[in-house]
Amino acid sequence: MEFLAEFDAAQEAETKIGVVVKWLRSDWRSMYAELRTSRPVLKTPAFTMVTRATDVLDVLSQPTLYSVRANQRTMGPSVGPFMLAHDETEINWEEKGLLRALLRWDDLPRVRQLARDVATAALSEAEDSSVDVVPAIARRVPLRIVQNIFGFNAPDENILNWSFATQHGMFRNLPVSEEVLERCHAAGKEMRAWLWPFLAAKWATAPSGEQDTVSRLVDLSRSPAAGISAERVLSNICGLLVGAIETMSQAIVQVIDQMLSHPEWLAAALAADARGDVTEFDAYVFEALRFNPITTIQFRFVEADREIGCGTPYATAVNAGTILAVCTGSAMFDAALMPDPDRFDTTRPSQSYLHFGIGHHECLGRYVGQVAIPEAVRQVLRMPEIKRAAGTAGTIDFNRGPFPEHMIVEWRASAPDGLRAEGVLA
Repeated sequence: MEFLAEFDAAQEAETKIGVVVKWLRSDWRSMYAELRTSRPVLKTPAFTMVTRATDVLDVLSQPTLYSVRANQRTMGPSVGPFMLAHDETEINWEEKGLLRALLRWDDLPRVRQLARDVATAALSEAEDSSVDVVPAIARRVPLRIVQNIFGFNAPDENILNWSFATQHGMFRNLPVSEEVLERCHAAGKEMRAWLWPFLAAKWATAPSGEQDTVSRLVDLSRSPAAGISAERVLSNICGLLVGAIETMSQAIVQVIDQMLSHPEWLAAALAADARGDVTEFDAYVFEALRFNPITTIQFRFVEADREIGCGTPYATAVNAGTILAVCTGSAMFDAALMPDPDRFDTTRPSQSYLHFGIGHHECLGRYVGQVAIPEAVRQVLRMPEIKRAAGTAGTIDFNRGPFPEHMIVEWRASAPDGLRAEGVLA
């Protein structure tokens, strides 16, 4: 049965939402293709789906009309009044600028080197020429970035627990579970409780000159001219953690999965790597991610009565208070944005990808992710004769949750010394 036939046949509101969730998890590309053709704006009992690229970009480019107000319910009790839930406000304007200045581009070589070091260490330490990519590499790479580049050096287990619970509650809680939301809020409170003495110790000493994001933020907050309170410092540090680990981890795992599913993509990416063309290799990574992105939806709150698709045959009125499911995954398979969208094409303009959002809500950590994700992937794919483990162990296991938990890959037991000498495994 096609998506719309199944959706229209469902009688109860809960059943209709269940149909949407099922297709999102099993065959989102077919669902979106059908919607773009037959019903580009779909009203469901919980939200209205926007699927064509022109409308997706229109909504995401107007944060005053289509806001992230709904995020306040999940973010506020967890990390405080974080800027990502407060469009067009003083908090958003000032603190986004501060963090962009503190997440410096000259950190990116260190980020890539750290991703390389963490991945190669995990691969070299692996027994029996196999590794579970998720815990050993995909989560560990962003974890070390949070600790060593951002400077939020809480214990591993704490950070991973806080990251999972807050990312789940804030962005992946569909259909909404109050239990998940409670865990999100509890994790945020635990995180803030750990951070207060950590930050107090930093404020109690003279500026250290340390080159991590947290130390820079603390040093900057000492100046009255910065106008940033201790509470704001705390909230922004929490935000750095929330957005980093599970998103990068999922991207790393799903790119590896796509490459192993398409040997021709893998061969071409490795050929680019062998030529020393890091830029081309990275392009393979983000084109592969388009075929299984971190998420295919961003949610927005309609602030005033509007019309989606104005001037088109499918123009649809939406009332103030409506929640929009803005389908970025659909937009990246719309020929209006991606010509010949089903073709794998690494020459697509980087600005066409919506992996990191766009415009007002473009991810603050975009440039960190753009080097860390492909570097971690590169080290895994370089392993000789890389392949999936047999059976279900070699496929992505979400363990009934929102994020990848396991995927085991294997490689040839021993590599020629020449490969190591040339740095292929280094």
